[in-house]
Amino acid sequence: MYARALLSKPVQSRLPVLFTKPALSLRVLDRPSVAMSTAAAATTALPHSSVLHSLAALPVAGPARAIPNSRLYPYYVAYTEEGTVRVDVRKSPQLLGQTSSRGTRGYNQDRAEFIPLRIPGMVADRKDLSSAQIMYLGTYDGHGGDACADYLKQVLHNYIETVSVDDLPAVLSSMRMYGKDWSSYTPAKLRRLEETMNKHEVPSFLTIDERLTLAFLRADNDMQNMRWSDGQGSTACTALLWDAEGLPFWSHDSQLNLVISSVGDSKAILCRADAHGGLAQALNTLHHPGVPAERERLQRHGAFFSRDSFGEERAMARVANTRAFGDWQVKRFGVFAEPEIRHYEMQGDEAAFLVIVSDGLTSVLTDQEIVDVVKGCADPAKAAKKLVDVAERLGSDDNMTAQVLRLPAWDSALTDLTADHRQMRLDSVDRVRRLRGSMLVGPHGGSSSMQESSSAGAAVRLSTPERLLKRIFTTHQRPRRPQGATSDGRSQGLQLSVAQIQQRIRASGCRLTLVAEPEELELDSDEDSGSVIAVPEVMRMTLSVLGMAGASMGTRGDCALTSEQESTPLSLKETEKAWRLIGLHVIEA
Repeated sequence: MYARALLSKPVQSRLPVLFTKPALSLRVLDRPSVAMSTAAAATTALPHSSVLHSLAALPVAGPARAIPNSRLYPYYVAYTEEGTVRVDVRKSPQLLGQTSSRGTRGYNQDRAEFIPLRIPGMVADRKDLSSAQIMYLGTYDGHGGDACADYLKQVLHNYIETVSVDDLPAVLSSMRMYGKDWSSYTPAKLRRLEETMNKHEVPSFLTIDERLTLAFLRADNDMQNMRWSDGQGSTACTALLWDAEGLPFWSHDSQLNLVISSVGDSKAILCRADAHGGLAQALNTLHHPGVPAERERLQRHGAFFSRDSFGEERAMARVANTRAFGDWQVKRFGVFAEPEIRHYEMQGDEAAFLVIVSDGLTSVLTDQEIVDVVKGCADPAKAAKKLVDVAERLGSDDNMTAQVLRLPAWDSALTDLTADHRQMRLDSVDRVRRLRGSMLVGPHGGSSSMQESSSAGAAVRLSTPERLLKRIFTTHQRPRRPQGATSDGRSQGLQLSVAQIQQRIRASGCRLTLVAEPEELELDSDEDSGSVIAVPEVMRMTLSVLGMAGASMGTRGDCALTSEQESTPLSLKETEKAWRLIGLHVIEA
């Protein structure tokens, strides 16, 4: 029997065995998909449907006040015609991998979790107490400390399992205490529940949207009792994945349901096994002030926006995300934990893998680059590590977390669509680092003349280039305004051509260098050519890091740009990002 054969093999050797391949399609659903009936939670004696398990009973579901011990069922259970297969996903790198790094920060505020869940009514009624049929992944990017992200890692998935209609009054009461504007607020996903309860009726089921919204808001509400600073908070991007008949999520026979819930700027990306060799599909919207709908929502509650010293737009001069857990000092302005929820269906093998990442990766890698890095990796565990390694090489200075989940088409023919572009960027960054090193060390291994001049030249200091760039992009000359927006809904803002940027740098009289801040330098006006980077070279490096207009690093002194390069439009945000990755600083006399 197939299940007995599986049992006789090590877990890692039997998992890649997939099933037959029907015709498949992937589509986004516009409806909340699954209703979970509380009637399905009545104690049920299970038939002998599994050759591996004995009879089991599903306990009656009721209002859950304590956090359940998920260690009772660490296994993912899948059903086949031959029997039931149980998999410990914690020990299955060929199915799921995750890696997290603090990067250049003092410590890591990111957290991640993956665990099978049991939610009544979502999967065919063939269950056992020691297993679960719904795969859960979550990435949490903390700020102001790691306590909030730690808390979400421990409890959010439990809240999703145990939340009930009894939690609705407390959740609504908590939100309506944000301020006067919130006195009658009800999240759109919870209005059906409120209307039913106002009729003195008890709702008979929770939709998946209601369950997720209640779970997110209840977790946020419970944080009020924690002794954290008001500035602590976290993003969250979670995925629920299941087959309604209980087939394995890696099976070609499966018809998968995928629900993404997000708060903040962590991102879920799907790699589609299509005729193009695996295109990236973003599964959620990032909650930033640059997203028009989010900006307007916060403005209705009196929020204002400003840019910090790094050029990042913030709400109330405090937070970069318009939705977050925690951050209690800005709740009344609309920075809440109400999740944005999206539903997808995947029939069979048109989906190769799912990736969830924190913004430490998306700040230096595009969606397509992220999925292309995963392609060709032996397993998801190696893929997650490679993603973080590549982001570190490209200069990400934030905490970085990556989760990779295998889907049915993992072994299909996939093409690295950004290999040349990505390699060019990596080579450019490596060259910049070598150049910076050679400029900081003299020919005999000592300090270069950039750090100490023998003459009595004027002392200078270094500063980051944000103020210079702001002056360049706000000069009273009509810049170009691009059409449309980026794929994640953010406007690129005003743009200037490379030629215009060069002209304005020269007009400012500023000099740029690769020397690291905060070293104090003394430069002779006649001998500073080794420290100052020529303006055309600065722009060539900028284009190279951004992968635009066929730019190449060239050699120092060969500074001429092509007409194509000079006409390339750049936004303030793009230029800031490139200069930050390059490590440019402004020399101030």
